[in-house]
This record gives sequence, structure tokens and C-alpha cells, in this order.
Amino acid sequence: MKFVLLICMFFSGLFFANDEPERTVSELSVSELKQIVRMIVEESIEQCTVTGTMEGRAKLNLAVEGEVVAKMTCEFK
Repeated sequence: MKFVLLICMFFSGLFFANDEPERTVSELSVSELKQIVRMIVEESIEQCTVTGTMEGRAKLNLAVEGEVVAKMTCEFK
């Protein structure tokens, strides 16, 4: 039984090994770099809350004019 587990562990490492070599930032394309930055920003914003107030008025044509004062608080673990 131990032998079977050992073989499974060995072969699972081969099957799930990452064949792509590690790349440096200078090797990334602009679109790849934009996607990485977008993911980092989205994950960071998910940990934030925004509180604030808005003062303004709505015109008859439904255009809203006003000023927003807000505070963003983020807690990273």
C-alpha cells in the first residue's frame, strides 16, 4: 500500500508540473502586464469599504449635479 502511494505521489508531480519557465517582467507583453495589474487592483479593492456623503440636486432632465466626499478604508490581511 505504501508503495502504491509513493508511486502515485511521484507521478502526480510529473503530471501537474508546470512546463512554462518563469518569466521576468521585462519579458511580459503590455497586455499581459495590464491583466496582472488589473487582477492586483481588483483583489485589493475587494478588501475595501467606501463611506461618504453626497450633496447635490437633480434637475428636471434627470441630470444630477453635486459633490461627493468619500473615504476608502482597506484592511489587508
